[in-house]
Amino acid sequence: MTKGSIALAIVILLAVNFTAVAQDEERDIVEMNFFGGFGIPGSGVSDWVTQGYDRAAKTGYDVGLEAGWFVKPNFVVGVNFTYTEFSIEDDTLSHAHRLFNPNLYAKLLFEGESNWTPYLKGHLGLENAKFSTLVDNPSGRRYREISYDPAIAMGVGAGLIYYTAYYSALFIEFNYHTAMTEKVEATYLNTQYEFGKNLTTYDIHAGFHLVFSKD
Repeated sequence: MTKGSIALAIVILLAVNFTAVAQDEERDIVEMNFFGGFGIPGSGVSDWVTQGYDRAAKTGYDVGLEAGWFVKPNFVVGVNFTYTEFSIEDDTLSHAHRLFNPNLYAKLLFEGESNWTPYLKGHLGLENAKFSTLVDNPSGRRYREISYDPAIAMGVGAGLIYYTAYYSALFIEFNYHTAMTEKVEATYLNTQYEFGKNLTTYDIHAGFHLVFSKD
C-alpha cells in the first residue's frame, strides 16, 4: 500500500470516529448519490495483451450509487459502489472487461452563497475485476471472462453540484482511479493467469444528489 493510500485511510477513519461528536442543532445528516457516465481505460487495461493476443479496452460506461454521512457541514465520509464495463477493440465475441468497485470515500465541499458547490474527493477500496482472457480449454484455446483476485484500489476526483432545491441537486464528477493489479491472478481449470500490470482508469459521470437533514 502506498503512502497516499495510507494517508487517505487515516483521514477516513478519523472522520468516522468524529461522526458521533458532530451534533449540531440543524445540519445535513446523509447524502445519497445515483450516477452513470463514461469509463475511460488507462494504462493496463487499454493496452492489455493476454497470451500474446491484444485485448485492449475501449471507452465504456459506468453506473453507481453512494451514501455518505456529514461529519461537518462541508465534510462527508461514506461508501460507494461503481460498476464499469469496457468493450474490447475489434471483438466479435460480445465480451467485455468488467470492474466491480466497493469503496470508502471522503468529500470536501466548498460551499458559498450560490446554488453551485464544487468539491474534492478521494476514495479507497477494492478492485474486483473480470477480464476477457485467452485460456487453455480441453477443446482448444478460447476467450473467457474470468474473475481475478481483488486488489487495493484508490483515486482522487473533483465535482460540481447544482442545487435545484434545498434537498436535491444534479452533479457532475471526474475521477482518476488506479489499482494494484500487477500481481493479481485468476484460476481456470487449475491453470493460473496473471494480469501483470497495474491498472488505471478515468471516469466522468453525472447524476442525482439527495440530502437528508436534521431539523
